[in-house]
Amino acid sequence: MAELIAYKSNALIEASYKLTLQEQRFLLACIGRLNSKDAPDSQKSMTLTAAEFYTHFPDMGRKHAERELKKVVDRLWERSIILKNDDKRDEFRWIQRRAEYLKGEGKVEITFSDAIMPYLTQLKGQFTKVVVKNISSLSSSHSIRIYELLQQFITTGDRMIRLDDFRSMLNLNDKYPLFKDLNKHVIKPALEELNNKSDLFVIVDTVKQGRKVTSLHFRFKEDKQIKIPEL
Repeated sequence: MAELIAYKSNALIEASYKLTLQEQRFLLACIGRLNSKDAPDSQKSMTLTAAEFYTHFPDMGRKHAERELKKVVDRLWERSIILKNDDKRDEFRWIQRRAEYLKGEGKVEITFSDAIMPYLTQLKGQFTKVVVKNISSLSSSHSIRIYELLQQFITTGDRMIRLDDFRSMLNLNDKYPLFKDLNKHVIKPALEELNNKSDLFVIVDTVKQGRKVTSLHFRFKEDKQIKIPEL
């Protein structure tokens, strides 16, 4: 099977949204099958089998792949994306209609929404590339989101993110209002996982105004020595 690569526009990478781990994985598997050279309308609908899902993310176990697909179907319709700029707030769904699990066939049929397609196919140079095998062993949705945010700046290996923006991008809302809790439950576990299970080596420093943490300064590089587990 050819290497699966998902491309997302930078605006989508920095958008605010919440997805479970398996929803993240499912969407990456589907996005990786899109081709920016083809007409968007011809690519909006596709199917993904449990066997394909397991192939891309083997740590879930073959016998669990079908169950995880069913869970994705149940929840993905409720998920939305929020794009913000100085002038407006735009919110839209990932999919056009409820994804359908084809009973007895072990596969899901999905149709991306009209609103999301420009952020997946009309990239015009402003995009982030994610090689799916490099994040296939990550077991946290936060780890995947942080990986994408860093991958956006892979050519420099340096990214500063305001803490408020970081919270918004990960759709944390009022969760972990104290930085020590955010660090304990989100940042540290994600970086440990990235360093052990992805192709990135990452360190982070805090930037403060007085005693208050205001930004996160990530420095990172590709680490080809890290072995992606094969199950």
